[in-house]
Parts: sequence; structure tokens; C-alpha cells
Amino acid sequence: MSVDYNPWQEFRLATFGDPYLVWHDGADYTKLRRKWLLSRGSTADLLRLGLGAGDPLAAQSIAALAGQFRPPRDLLPALLDQLPAATGSFRVRVAQACFALTGEQRYGREILPVLREPGHWGPRIDAAIALREFAPTAELIDALAAAVCDVEYLVRYHSSSTLLTMSGLVGEVDKYPDLFARITSDSTPDMNRSAAAQLRGTALAEQRKKLA
Repeated sequence: MSVDYNPWQEFRLATFGDPYLVWHDGADYTKLRRKWLLSRGSTADLLRLGLGAGDPLAAQSIAALAGQFRPPRDLLPALLDQLPAATGSFRVRVAQACFALTGEQRYGREILPVLREPGHWGPRIDAAIALREFAPTAELIDALAAAVCDVEYLVRYHSSSTLLTMSGLVGEVDKYPDLFARITSDSTPDMNRSAAAQLRGTALAEQRKKLA
């Protein structure tokens, strides 16, 4: 056997196909679910290897299985082992998988460090979108409002759209012309802050209404 043999990568390719298409189009979990039904133990072992390799798709796979089958809670320890040191999109997907297995809202807080991470905007977008799964809290709302002032337009866009969702409103931010004008690529920091303040206020008001 070659020293370069990697069971997780082999499983990943056979189950999900071309990594570029998985990244570009999203994963199709049909084969994964079939393999889970046919051989739960060996599939779980391979997903643990994927987590150990820091592959976000392994965590996403666990969340997908939890959405259709009895939550595979025996995989929770492997997720929790990774969470403290996880960064970027991997941390987002691990937190989402923990939430899918437990239903515990506290895992939303684990995504917030990624929303503030410097560097490439991709993980921050993943974080902003993932937070839509969680119940709004003042902490999540404040973090998203800060991200509406991010230097990257797409981070501002998705953070704004998530705050709209938390406000009980329908559609992405481009459906709201006044707000959209204040977070576009040619907007100013003052305009970003204005949009952030409005979105924060609306989301907090919706939260208070639900708690009343």
C-alpha cells in the first residue's frame, strides 16, 4: 500500500465527485446517505478521518445525515475534539454539525470568531450565511451588524441578508433598495454604518417582540 494512501480522500472522491464541482455547486449527499444505510460503522469511521484532516465537507456530511436519519450522536465527540482549534470554514461547518446533532443554540456563538477573522472573505461569508440557522440573540445580531461594515462587499451583503432574516423579513438585501445602496461595493464606511445600525435595530426589535 502506498504511503500516500488516504482513505478519506478516496471516500470523498468516490462519494461526492470532483472537488471543484463540490466547491462550486455544493455537495450531493445521495451516495453518502446510501453508504450510511449500507455500512454505518465504516462510514462513520471515514467521516472521523475527514474531521481529523480538517475537511469542512466531513462536518457538512454529518449535518446532512442528521437532517434525514436519527442524529448520529456518536460522531459528536469527534466534532467537539476539533472545535477548539478549528478556524475558517471548517469551524463554521463543525459548529453547524454540532447544532444539527444536539439542537443546542450555543453553537452559534462558536461561529462568531470566523465572522471576525482577517484574511480571505470566503470563511466570513460562510459564517454570515450559517448564522441564519440559529435563533437571534443580541450577541449574534451585534456580530452581524459589525460585519455589515466589513471591507468586503460580499461579507456585507450576506451579513445584511442574515440580519433581515433575523428581523422576520423576506428576501436578500438587494430586495430592499435603500439598504442595498448603503452596502454595495461603491458605498462609503459611513453608509455601511448607517445600514448596520438600521439592521441591528430592526433585528433587536424583532427579538424583543418574540421574547415579550
